[in-house]
Amino acid sequence: MKKTVFVSNHAPYSLHDMNVTAFEVNGDTITIKTQSGLIRTAPCWDQTDGYVEFHDVEWKWCYARIYEGFSGSTGPFTGRKMPLKDFISGFQNAGFSVMDTYYGENRAAFTGFLFKDDTMSECMIEIYCHTIVFCEQTDSDQLMKEVILSADGDLWLYSVPADAADNLAAICNEFASDYVWHGSKSGRFLRLCGEQYVAFFNADDFIEYLNTERYPEFKSKKIRLLGSFDSGVPEEYRHIPWYNF
Repeated sequence: MKKTVFVSNHAPYSLHDMNVTAFEVNGDTITIKTQSGLIRTAPCWDQTDGYVEFHDVEWKWCYARIYEGFSGSTGPFTGRKMPLKDFISGFQNAGFSVMDTYYGENRAAFTGFLFKDDTMSECMIEIYCHTIVFCEQTDSDQLMKEVILSADGDLWLYSVPADAADNLAAICNEFASDYVWHGSKSGRFLRLCGEQYVAFFNADDFIEYLNTERYPEFKSKKIRLLGSFDSGVPEEYRHIPWYNF
């Protein structure tokens, strides 16, 4: 089981277009499960099995708003606001299809359509909590995965640790924006151009970073050349995560 803690406004997974099948409550933890799992928000935006947990929920600030019989049209409507616990208690034999999500400081909001008793209504769910954890169900035997890396030039296929592949965009951004400038080997990447420093690095430098700093126990390696950046990713490799530095 791979667990990713949500720490910024850019969530690593999305529930967009997911049909919620269950709201599970265990003390001050809410677990939302969907019919189709989660969607990764980084390339290649694929679907994966999993669910999302909300820990240390502040129940007094959690509500559900239901706009009864209202499904997108304008004009007067009736509705009600209820404590989220009451909404969850009555969710049996209902369905909630998520259209939009919002994440703020200690708050998550989901809007979409509620289906119950042959009626479709617009619905908004607000959850206040201290920690959001996205749980992806993974094959623990798959230690390495393939990714594509480039730097506005050739596209190369690499084998990297599965965790690096699943979080490729975040780890690449961390390498380029933090390690290159402030890491233990930053001096090899920085050149003084005029009055300011400029960073020079490529995909092979990133692989060395994985091998020495992030995953020394799992060695990443270059596999083969796939083509040029201008030609794009070949069709048979478009399911593989790709990052361009």
